Amino acid sequence: MELTKPLPTRQKEVLSLIASFTEAQGYPPTLADLANSLGLKNRMTVHQHVAALRKKGLVHWEPGLNRSLRVLPEGFVQLGRAVEGASDVAPASPVSKASAKTIAFPARPGIPLAGAIAAGNPIDAIQGDDFLEVESRYGDSDCYALKVKGESMIEDGIYDGDFVIIKPEPSPNNGDVVVALLEDGSATLKRFFKEKGGYRLQPANASMEPIFVSGESQLTIQGKVVGLFRNMH
Repeated sequence: MELTKPLPTRQKEVLSLIASFTEAQGYPPTLADLANSLGLKNRMTVHQHVAALRKKGLVHWEPGLNRSLRVLPEGFVQLGRAVEGASDVAPASPVSKASAKTIAFPARPGIPLAGAIAAGNPIDAIQGDDFLEVESRYGDSDCYALKVKGESMIEDGIYDGDFVIIKPEPSPNNGDVVVALLEDGSATLKRFFKEKGGYRLQPANASMEPIFVSGESQLTIQGKVVGLFRNMH
């Protein structure tokens, strides 16, 4: 990466916040911490910025592992801070899940309900500010919930009005059901497949066509489905 090339304003803001939060608290922020500090209701936006910083080699981040964010030496160069001081700000290794659980965090009623996702034609992701009460095993992660709109995944048992639980994962395996953010900013829920020259986003509905994305197009995988919740009322 060309370190002299300036970062987009929002990415630099996120990078600076990771460094300052870690310095002030003694441990790295989660995506939820970053979203709260930036005044954002939807962690999907933060996820996108962090993934971009990781791709540029400015931060270390292990998606799905709480508090694994840390600014790398190249990141401190972007912030105009001495590289040799990086060890004073960021921990030498990411905080493990076990150690993270010893830190007291504010209680929350469930996992964030980030909005709605299209299981059909792509739509703009709808932001929300609610929580979904689910099993506690999701509460200690960076998982979030999305309400499904559409019927493109019905053959996989995912119906309109269901809630899917998403685990941040920018590098899914073939066949994973993912939240995909397309170049035009719209989001969709589909099965992910790598294909020669690009990607295929496959619906689970025989009446619908897949979405093909070329390798040159901007495709961001926000996360993969790890759970499903259905309100029976």
